[in-house]
Amino acid sequence: MNIVFEVNFSIFAVFAALLVSEIMGSILLLFFYDATKKSVLQYIVPIWEVTGTFGAYWVVTSYFAYPALLIPVAQIFASLLLIFLILFVARNSSIVFGEFIIKRKWLDERKLYQAYAVSTLFLGVVVLVLTSDLVSGVGINLTVDTFSFGTWLTSPGSSVFVIGTLVLGVGLAPVFFDLKSLRKWVLPFTVLGVIVSIGAYYLYSSTLIKADILVPAVLTIAAAILFSASDATARIVSNKAVFITLLSIIIFSLQYLVYPKALGQTLSIDSVTTAGPLVSEFIVLTAVGAAFIGALLVFYMFIAMQQKRVNKLAFGSHS
Repeated sequence: MNIVFEVNFSIFAVFAALLVSEIMGSILLLFFYDATKKSVLQYIVPIWEVTGTFGAYWVVTSYFAYPALLIPVAQIFASLLLIFLILFVARNSSIVFGEFIIKRKWLDERKLYQAYAVSTLFLGVVVLVLTSDLVSGVGINLTVDTFSFGTWLTSPGSSVFVIGTLVLGVGLAPVFFDLKSLRKWVLPFTVLGVIVSIGAYYLYSSTLIKADILVPAVLTIAAAILFSASDATARIVSNKAVFITLLSIIIFSLQYLVYPKALGQTLSIDSVTTAGPLVSEFIVLTAVGAAFIGALLVFYMFIAMQQKRVNKLAFGSHS
């Protein structure tokens, strides 16, 4: 067991779960703005900054976990990282302006929130490209530390990987935001997303299809079934804390795709993991950071739930 990898991957799982929740909200804001904006914005507005903070926390702990990979990763993915940073700034700017903008003829709240949705959606796609490469190694040339997007794009599994994840986002978005009006789409889209995602892993390498894949597949479909079964079970799985926890577990259970070997099973994770005295420093850094950011996450979740109650009371008083 590689404790450094386990801890770092658990942080990534939480960050990815938070980002996925924003991507699901972005899909709803783009295609069902009027019907879903209240449910989506009362979550995203207080939580978007936590996602960025958790992402920065994961990057810092990754540097301590895999110091030898810092320069090669920066060289290989320089263009993708630049696009990520541009989209990240666009995401942050649009949602901040969306909160404080005074309506103009050419610019209003809707346009800004949908700009946030577009930038977040494409930011998520960039993360999916990086993640798929971590699994497959497609397009990476370690000899000269380069990445070929053309090679990645023409690989059969790459586009399927991205499409499968986005389909899952469409299926699970109504679950997370408790949109019972879209309940009929949840189970078929979720099952389709699971099948397509597993197909992507198979296209990358048939060796990736192991019994381990049943854990995330069953948990994901179970969430869709619970939401579709009854209002009582829907309330449980739509609880933000429950869903984020479940999604983090699902992502964490996919670690077998990159451990003990990543990049198409060519890079041994143990060979690039920090060792010696730095391990104890890594654990201390991670524990302190987790305490602060965990408290921040709980605080923002509390704000989101309080805002939901306030909106319900306000709606009830007007009805």
